[in-house]
Amino acid sequence: MNLNATKTLLPLLTVLLGACAQGPVPRYEGPSGQGRLVYEPGVGITRAGNQPSTDEQSTYALIQTAFDERRYDAVINQSTLFILQFPEGSRAVEVLLMRIHARLEAGRPAADAGLPRTIPISQWMFLYLAPAHDTRLQALLNRDETWRTYINELRALTVDEFFERVRPDANALYDSDQLSLARYDCGTLVTYYLPALELREFRRQAAELTRDVAWLLYMAGATDEVIGMTEDLGAMNPEPAIKADALFIQAHAQRLNGAHTLSANTFGFLFAGAGLRDTDTRWRPYALMWQIREVVESSKGPGYDLVPYEIAMELLGEYELYAIENPNIPSRIHEQIVLLLEEVYDIMIARDLNAADTYSRLGESDASDYYVARAEERRTDRDKRVAELRRTP
Repeated sequence: MNLNATKTLLPLLTVLLGACAQGPVPRYEGPSGQGRLVYEPGVGITRAGNQPSTDEQSTYALIQTAFDERRYDAVINQSTLFILQFPEGSRAVEVLLMRIHARLEAGRPAADAGLPRTIPISQWMFLYLAPAHDTRLQALLNRDETWRTYINELRALTVDEFFERVRPDANALYDSDQLSLARYDCGTLVTYYLPALELREFRRQAAELTRDVAWLLYMAGATDEVIGMTEDLGAMNPEPAIKADALFIQAHAQRLNGAHTLSANTFGFLFAGAGLRDTDTRWRPYALMWQIREVVESSKGPGYDLVPYEIAMELLGEYELYAIENPNIPSRIHEQIVLLLEEVYDIMIARDLNAADTYSRLGESDASDYYVARAEERRTDRDKRVAELRRTP
């Protein structure tokens, strides 16, 4: 590991070693003074009676200038020294957030390899992931017709199409180690600076950046890191849209790791257990579709256990009610649900016909006739439910 990376990890290592020696993980205490932590523009985090450190403020100004001039390597190096010198400082959280942004820009590829570098990667993530009602997104949409068209085209991408657009950046960031180091910086924020994140000036910024890093790690194939990071993000109790983004990408990481039952549970929590509404996130119908898929994937096969398919049938029934109450489900998701319903029915029908054939060869005609009749009943139910779903949108 190079010297800069070693220096970057020192704050986090200090926290972890302190936890081992003292028990509970220590927390940011902030500047000296009286009363609770507050944010004061031009000063940063402070308390009543505190006098800002001239050295800290001047060093912070140098880092801010380097960031504004897009000298991201300078930001990373200077911020590392800053955190070592002023770990309890007024500007420590701002510097850490700036460093994460700098890492996400410093490690990106040339402009023609990934997304255009004229827009920061965090802004690309925001434009795609922000809920429709976000006032910042609405302001951009109302800027002019060019912006509105561009943003709407970006947001119309499927999530897989978006992954493909961003993946060159994600891979370059991961290969440069900047993405993993950004993850450590996010971990330092959540582990040590969590009290400061109660301030509204930082809460959303830290949560969105942590979400962005988790999604980029997923696109780079680092699924284990995604799972750990989204668990950290949950500790921040973020706003609903970010909570949904975290659960969505966590469930996909679990899916790719082969933990199908766990993935189904996470998708199920996103759909029904997290207290989220469709106005909070676009991922609820996606989550139900993937929950059904993962329940089916968790089976060892219909000849071994039919329970997962029965659970899938119950979830498909839940979708039918959901589709009636929520007519704005994307048509491609609706069609995939219809295909899932046909797939699950066909599996159960095939199982009944196999049973009928077995009993027929054993000379048990009554049992054979029972399974043939049940298979036919399932076909009738399947065709009726498919027809009703295709009329629903």
